[in-house]
Amino acid sequence: MKVFISGADGALGREMQVLLRNQGINFLGADVNQFDITDFSKTKDALLNYRPDVILHFAAISDVDRCEEEVELAFRTNALSSLGLAIIAKKLKAKLLYISTNFVFDGAEEKIYIEYSKANPINEYGRTKLLGEYYIKDIYDRFFIVRTSWLFGRHSKTFISKFLVNKNKPGSIDVICDQFGSFTYIPDLARMILLLIKSENYGIFHIVNQGIGSWLDFALKAKELARFKTEIRPIKTEELNLSAARPRFAPLGSNNFEYLFNKRMRSWEDALTEFIKVIKQGA
Repeated sequence: MKVFISGADGALGREMQVLLRNQGINFLGADVNQFDITDFSKTKDALLNYRPDVILHFAAISDVDRCEEEVELAFRTNALSSLGLAIIAKKLKAKLLYISTNFVFDGAEEKIYIEYSKANPINEYGRTKLLGEYYIKDIYDRFFIVRTSWLFGRHSKTFISKFLVNKNKPGSIDVICDQFGSFTYIPDLARMILLLIKSENYGIFHIVNQGIGSWLDFALKAKELARFKTEIRPIKTEELNLSAARPRFAPLGSNNFEYLFNKRMRSWEDALTEFIKVIKQGA
């Protein structure tokens, strides 16, 4: 098996490289420093030369507020690059796995979203990621669309992840208390992606750790486990004056994945316990 990874220098891309290397699987990792995934011609030439069996499309503009402010960039990176990779994957007859998001849902109702819940994004990030899904589904049939949510782990850019790995913690932090969703530990997600691409079970999958919570719940649990002294202060989303709207309640249910693979992700609390141990060990 030969694997191509777009967005290879991101948190998930780096974790995936470690996993593939440990499995003895050949891969080519590319990020914006190697070539621009939105440049169809260069991407096509590179992939036709490498001829992967699997394309992992992780590259994205995932900064939700930046997407709101730079709509054209978000469209090119999140949607058009997916169109291009779907065309290339079809030409190569390669499997294509695309990382999407719970932000394709509006979060207007207090319900868990399953794979076939109606999508209705309320910001440009969600809209461009959903458009990427549409492009892939319209062009090719050997695809895995993986919607996930609130990633945490080493190298993650999320506020809480960066806070936890920082040895010099501040005296206090403000943490959002009125958004609820699913958390996803990056090593767990990478292992499930490997399981997917080794299969022929194509389709849409929600892959997240079990359980629902807010970032405040997450931070308080982390404080309990790590025993740091930082004061955690609840803050409401509206107080932050963010550019992009956020879904208030958008946890994901993994119906398809659990049915086809007979597996359930562990709870986010158990995954967080492992993450805290990793941080303490300096791994």
